[in-house]
Amino acid sequence: MLLLVAVAGLSYEEVAASLGIPYGTVGSRLHRARKKVRKALGAVNPVIGDIDG
Repeated sequence: MLLLVAVAGLSYEEVAASLGIPYGTVGSRLHRARKKVRKALGAVNPVIGDIDG
């Protein structure tokens, strides 16, 4: 789902339609996925540096 939005450039509506899930589910799953990726990267944004400061 994260790749569909980030790489393929699909909107939440398009992701929901393609996966056959509700729009709200897309948002909540993306939130959790982004949180896991942030944690895996050590809370560092490769573009701007340390997220916490």
